[in-house]
Amino acid sequence: MKLKKKIAGVALAAMLTLGAAAPVFAHDGWSQTSAPIVAPGQVSYVELMYGNHSNEHKSYRLEGQWGSTSKVYVTTPAGQKSDITGTRFYTGEPATETTPALNNFFVASFKSNVPGAYIISTEADSVYKGADAATRTLRSAKSFVAISDIPVIDRVKALTGFSKEVSPDRAELIPLFNPAAVTPGEKVSIELLLKGKPLTNTAVDIIRRSNSEAVELKTDDKGVVSFTTGAADYYLVRAKPSTTEAKEGEYSATNYEATMTFTVQNKSVKLPGSAVSAKPHVYVNGNVVAVSSLTVSNGTTKVDAAFIKQYVDAAYKGTGAVTLRSAAEEAGASVEYFPAVGGNQAAVAIYTK
Repeated sequence: MKLKKKIAGVALAAMLTLGAAAPVFAHDGWSQTSAPIVAPGQVSYVELMYGNHSNEHKSYRLEGQWGSTSKVYVTTPAGQKSDITGTRFYTGEPATETTPALNNFFVASFKSNVPGAYIISTEADSVYKGADAATRTLRSAKSFVAISDIPVIDRVKALTGFSKEVSPDRAELIPLFNPAAVTPGEKVSIELLLKGKPLTNTAVDIIRRSNSEAVELKTDDKGVVSFTTGAADYYLVRAKPSTTEAKEGEYSATNYEATMTFTVQNKSVKLPGSAVSAKPHVYVNGNVVAVSSLTVSNGTTKVDAAFIKQYVDAAYKGTGAVTLRSAAEEAGASVEYFPAVGGNQAAVAIYTK
C-alpha cells in the first residue's frame, strides 16, 4: 500500500507545472483559532484571513477576504464534518466611496462538550478569467482546537485525531504532530497531499507571525517536510501546487492552495502533584460513564461492559491504553487518551459515530 501511495505521489508530481497560469505569488487564504485549547462548552472563534501581500507574499498582512461562496467546516473527534458557515460574521468596516474596507476578515465559531481533537477547515473554489485564459483555484485552510476537561498542554498532548484527512478533493496539509500542544524545540513533520495522494518535491513555506520570517522546505519522497519548532508564536504553513488540469470552455489550468496554522506555546505550568488513581475517567461522546455500564456497539459487533472493563481497569499500566483502543475500535469506535495531570487521573475518550 505504501509503495502504491509513493508511486501515485510521483505520478501526481509529474503533472505540476512550474509556469502556472496564475501569478506564482497569488494571495493565500488561512484561518487561525482564538485559543488552541479550550474547556468543554466554551466558544472557539476561528478567524478567516486572506492576503499576505508583503514579503513576497510570505506574511500575515491582510488584503481582501474570503469569497461569499467559501465554506467553513469543523470535523469532530468522531470524524463527522459539520458546516459552520452560518456562524460567520464580519468584523470590519465596509468599504465606502473614499476608503477601503478595514479589519477585513470574517470570524466563525463553534462549541462542544465533547473532549477531543477538532479540525476547522475552510474551503473555496473559484475561477479567475484573465485576458487570455481562465484558471481555477481550489483552496483549503486548516486550524485546530483541542477541547479538554482540563485545558492545559499536558492533558491534551497525547491526542492523535488532528491527522485526519478532511478535504480529499484538493490539496491539504496534514500535521503529523499535535498542533494544539507543541512547544519550542520539538521535531515535527507535516504531510502534503493532493487529492489524498502524497505530493513530492513541492515547496512548503513555514511563516512566523510576529516578524513574517519565512523558511521554504521541499517535501520528500513521502510528501513530508520536517523541521524543529521555533519560539512561541503563531505559525502559518502554506503550499501552492499547480497542475494542468483543465475543463474545456471553463479553465485551462488548476491551482491548488493549502494552508494550516498552529501555535507554538511555552511549556505548560506544572499542576500540583498528588497520588493519582490508576483507573481513568471514561468519556463516551462527551459523557462520563461508569465502567460497569459501558457498552460500545457499531450495530453488528458489541463490546459489553465485562469485556471492556478488563482493559479500563488495566489502562495506562504499560500497554493497557493500546489494548483498550483496539477493543473499542473493533466495535466501530475511536479512542483518544488524556494523560493524568497533577492530582487528576487520566481519561479515555471513546467516540461512536
